[in-house]
Amino acid sequence: MKFSIVACLTNIYRMGLLVCFMSFIVLTIGISKVHSQVEKSDRPFVKGGVYDKPYLYKLATGKALIGGYAEAHFRFEREDGITEELTFIPKRFNLFVFSNVSERFRLAAELEFEEGTEEILLELAIMDFQIHRSLTFRGGMLLTPLGKFNLAHDSPANKLTDRPLVSTKIIPTTLSEPGMGFFGVIFPSVSSRITYEIYAVNGLTSDIIEESGEGTRISAGKHNIEDNNNSLASAGRIGLSPVPELEFGFSWHSGAYNVTEIEGLPIDKERNLNIIAFDGGWTKNRYEIIGEYAHATIDLPESLLGSIFAEKQQGFYLQGSINFLNGKIRTMPDSYFEGVLSYDSVDFDTELPGDTHSRITFGLNFRPTSDSVFKLNYLYNWKRDRNNVETNSAGILFSVATYF
Repeated sequence: MKFSIVACLTNIYRMGLLVCFMSFIVLTIGISKVHSQVEKSDRPFVKGGVYDKPYLYKLATGKALIGGYAEAHFRFEREDGITEELTFIPKRFNLFVFSNVSERFRLAAELEFEEGTEEILLELAIMDFQIHRSLTFRGGMLLTPLGKFNLAHDSPANKLTDRPLVSTKIIPTTLSEPGMGFFGVIFPSVSSRITYEIYAVNGLTSDIIEESGEGTRISAGKHNIEDNNNSLASAGRIGLSPVPELEFGFSWHSGAYNVTEIEGLPIDKERNLNIIAFDGGWTKNRYEIIGEYAHATIDLPESLLGSIFAEKQQGFYLQGSINFLNGKIRTMPDSYFEGVLSYDSVDFDTELPGDTHSRITFGLNFRPTSDSVFKLNYLYNWKRDRNNVETNSAGILFSVATYF
């Protein structure tokens, strides 16, 4: 069996970065130890993340807890005067499992059934071993910490029916990958904190250019269950929260996506896909503003340069919302309404004036409780092809989602 020295050194280098980062975290444990005692115990590591689910507080049967959420859509969409969709969709039915195996060891998993079992995925299956509050080992099927939305995207918690364009096209949410690494939280002061996650993962595949007739599409490279090229990727996120109401995050995903050798014989040089993302969120009383930006660079084969395949892509979304009429319905004292406004934009080829998709969405939601929601959305889309020809579309969406 032939052995690739270059691939081995590359993987050692990436794992070395992980070790160096963890050494820095260990050094900060002593600094953060005092401040960690004053942190509110009910403040989740990631708001809406894997350990911030309603079922964790409502159901306790032995060691294991079970919960989930369900979501159903009605969609009416027209493009250039033609009805594209007029349909009901049983969008998602997800099951959560959680277990405190011991004082330091816990497990969490999520199984997703999408569009009437058209797609069944193990979205999450993680085992966490806490060494210290600032240092926890994690392994299994991870939710990659690329942007905030990929970590917290449950439909009942989202304020709009459709997920942001940048979080599904550039960051291919839901992005789940086998991997291992560490996460933790550090407290520089009483009111501030720093969270981090850093992992080695299998990475994405060459399907980003091989499975799309539209050009480079990162979402096509997901579900790399057994690494396709024996070259690990790195992924991570650092979150800074100077006060509990405000958080900023920086995240990345970097690694080779192509097959470089077959049975030890080199067939191609390593080609990397790198994604960086910035996210932010502010919540105060009835108001919330959140957003995310992502930029991707793709090493293309020379034969594809100048074709429909792009080397650079980017996108962002910005969303604001307000709660009102809280508890005004006498028979539903926990109920309230939400008004939502969001703008999305993605550029599938930053070197062209076209190949873009922009969207504005207006939403009006009713929540009988915080765990359940009825959403009424109006959305308008502007799409430009690679020749910069614009196509417009609009839609009315109605959906219902609930945790259980």
